[in-house]
Amino acid sequence: MKAFRHPLALALCLLGGLVTGAQAQTEWKFNNGYAATRAESGHIRAFAENVNQKAAGKLKITVLEGGAMGLKDADALRWMQSGTPELGFTWPPFLARDSAEMASLYVFGVVSTPQEHQKALPTLQEIMRADLNKRDIEVIGFMGLAFLDGSIFCRQPIRSLAELRSMKLRVGTRDQIDTFKALGVAAQTVPQAELYSALQTGVVDCALYPAAIAATVSLQEVAKHVIYTGFPFPPVPYALMANQAKWKALPEDLKGVLRGAAAEVEKNSFDNSKDIAGWDSARDKLRAQGVTFYADFSRADQDALRAAALKSWETLAAAGGPGAVQVRARVARALGF
Repeated sequence: MKAFRHPLALALCLLGGLVTGAQAQTEWKFNNGYAATRAESGHIRAFAENVNQKAAGKLKITVLEGGAMGLKDADALRWMQSGTPELGFTWPPFLARDSAEMASLYVFGVVSTPQEHQKALPTLQEIMRADLNKRDIEVIGFMGLAFLDGSIFCRQPIRSLAELRSMKLRVGTRDQIDTFKALGVAAQTVPQAELYSALQTGVVDCALYPAAIAATVSLQEVAKHVIYTGFPFPPVPYALMANQAKWKALPEDLKGVLRGAAAEVEKNSFDNSKDIAGWDSARDKLRAQGVTFYADFSRADQDALRAAALKSWETLAAAGGPGAVQVRARVARALGF
């Protein structure tokens, strides 16, 4: 072996070795469009910390949250295929433009309890995994969505669907408009940022919103009469995603680290019993601020709401094409409908 005879040449060689060693660490970005205060953001930060610790310097995950990357949720299927970022998560209802199948998984009024949701969850995950894989996106795990009660906040007392028919209701999605319209209720969408003023000024009389998080938008100040519909908002899970080409290039040990961290997220995010228990606490806090909670919708009203939701679900799927119709049928069978 030829020896290095010049000190500068030896120094440059050693420096090159240090640079090569530093470059051996794989660095990935995780896009999170949600605010840092969201529960989902806490799960993602824990995921990254778990990976960074167990990868022993071979892989580093940097989480960019609060929309720091300027990527839209509706474009998730597109930016995940680009390879930058390498990681992200998505919620199926955001994907209606690019995947009618995933947007058709649930609608409001279809699922009423965690037990019902658990029956369909494996089917939901199978559909999501297959849809994303065919788009060159690797699903490394799932993150549970909290069960959020679908309550109706009104400016005046509300005890039934019959009383709701004389009011203007704010909802969040097209299927909810269709569902309540079928029940004789005038429903419309209002951007969340404008909801407080819309209730304050009478643009709408009521809003479908979770009591569990109503205080975050101060609904209790402008709508002090509340009734629970009997249905939570659709708890479709999030998919934790990796760019498939980048995933395939990873060594197996690092894939195992990522899968293990995703499994921890699943374990910690799918316990809906804590969500239900939290409803009572949220209601107590709202009562202390002058909110009145009336008895839940009657069984007859709940049955009518579910029947209308099932029809809306069918209409939504039909508009999405044969694939969406097949998805709706699979999920309906899993739910026992």
